[in-house]
Amino acid sequence: MHLLGRHLPDHQLIGYALKAFYGLSHHTSRRLLARISIPERALVSELTETQITALSGFLSSPSTAPRAASTPLAPPLFGAAAASSSRVPHPSDAELQAAILADPLNTLLIESDLRRSRNADIAHHRQIGTYRGRRHAMALPVRGQNTRTNAHTAKRLNRLVRRAYSTSPILNMLADAEVPQPPSEILRLLGKQ
Repeated sequence: MHLLGRHLPDHQLIGYALKAFYGLSHHTSRRLLARISIPERALVSELTETQITALSGFLSSPSTAPRAASTPLAPPLFGAAAASSSRVPHPSDAELQAAILADPLNTLLIESDLRRSRNADIAHHRQIGTYRGRRHAMALPVRGQNTRTNAHTAKRLNRLVRRAYSTSPILNMLADAEVPQPPSEILRLLGKQ
């Protein structure tokens, strides 16, 4: 099955298949499936059209997706504890609003949006000259790792983008220009003539 340009294998569990999207971890995919009411153990091939539509709708724009149901499936004190308690306290509206705002699925970024956000953050750190930004600019590890022996991955991933710099007409013009020589008086004083 193809979902938003990604191929999801039919034989895989939907929770693992969603990890094909950049930015979706196993934990986030489980939260997403719980919100859309898709069982965790469902295979990709077992999804109905309404489930596929709900999943693609949420992944295409998570901020506009419908909110999770505010009614819990079971009361907070279920079973023997509920029988001993005569009154169950209900959360206030402010607590419900705080819980809705704290849900990480409301601010979920995936694929190109997440890549664009991360690149903008790195560019911001480089522009303001923080330590992290300088480490990114020098293609060195950013989080304090050892550089004496094991910095090969960071040097590969934090590499500067050097496209369009070597073919710049200004650099070619500067390379062809004559370098001015210092006056002979300065050379004589320095003892180089």
